[in-house]
Amino acid sequence: MAEEKKPKIDLKARLGKKTMAAGSAPSAVPPPVGIPKPMGVPAPPFATPSSPSNKPAPRVDTSDPYAAIEADQAPVRAEPQAIKVEMSEEVVAAQKKGKLRLVVIGVVGAAVGALLGFTIGDRLARNEGAKAAIGDAARLAKEIEDANAQASQLADVLQSAGSKLGSNKFPAEEVTKLGELRLAFSGANLAGSNIGRFKATLVTQLVEYSSRAQEANDQKETLQAILSGSKKGITELLEEKTKPKVHWSVYFQGGPRGPWAVMQPLPAPFDVNVKDKKDYAWPKEFEIKDGQKTYKLKRYTGGDPTKGSGDPQIVPVDPSSQGDVCPNDTMIKLRREVSNMQKILKGENTGTDDKPGLIQTGDALVEQLKALGAHAE
Repeated sequence: MAEEKKPKIDLKARLGKKTMAAGSAPSAVPPPVGIPKPMGVPAPPFATPSSPSNKPAPRVDTSDPYAAIEADQAPVRAEPQAIKVEMSEEVVAAQKKGKLRLVVIGVVGAAVGALLGFTIGDRLARNEGAKAAIGDAARLAKEIEDANAQASQLADVLQSAGSKLGSNKFPAEEVTKLGELRLAFSGANLAGSNIGRFKATLVTQLVEYSSRAQEANDQKETLQAILSGSKKGITELLEEKTKPKVHWSVYFQGGPRGPWAVMQPLPAPFDVNVKDKKDYAWPKEFEIKDGQKTYKLKRYTGGDPTKGSGDPQIVPVDPSSQGDVCPNDTMIKLRREVSNMQKILKGENTGTDDKPGLIQTGDALVEQLKALGAHAE
């Protein structure tokens, strides 16, 4: 059988390849790795630049682990596509309005919360301070009331002592009571108190009362010291109110322009008169010391007192006139301190500028403080 001739296949036409010009490198052979491609070589006829699926896979020399690929041969990572949702203008406006409302509500709520917290905290602090002030008012009212009661007792003791002194008796019992009495109020009672919440006039009265109370205690101690330390002298002076004694005398001698009297205290006082002794007589002579010398001077009985044996003669001084010329220092001091004590306790009425005393000020304070302290109940 005759052998059929096989048709000749044109592989070049089937593959769509063109014969390259002599001297040019085939397009299927890539350039060496790391060396840029030669310019002027046309792209393969089936390659499309905008089609990444037709881009040939990167070629890497597997025999060189450090071989690199070109940037345009690196695979491109597919980015996720964004989904766009279309919303009408009304929806957008409503959302904005809703967000703004939430923001406003949040800000206002936070501000109100902070304000309420501050107001409540401040109010609680003020309430606590007010409660403490009310409690201090009640306490101070009781303490001043007790101190005022002691001041009234002190005034009664002074009055009783004055009555006894007026009757020429030494107030021994009253001196003892003066030592026992003491006004239990001072600036220490105000320390740590909430008096800063009181009215300014009330605070001033409290400070003044504490000062006057301390002054009354000091004055009381001064008065007690005088009465206790001068008991003997005061007792003698009081006894001499009914039984006077002669303490002073004078004697006469010639002066620059004539006779004059020289005052001379007697070595020992003598009674003016003794009712129980009808034959009582004054001493006839007195021993008067002058430095280291002692002179016996006779009592003047009559005649010219400047004449005689040469020695002066003693003339007794009326004791009733002695107080006017030479008042007793102890009694003067005693009267002055008693007067000062009365002014502190009961005040001073001058007619133009009356000053209330400790007791009157205390009564007014107790009334005001009790009115404040009543809120604590």
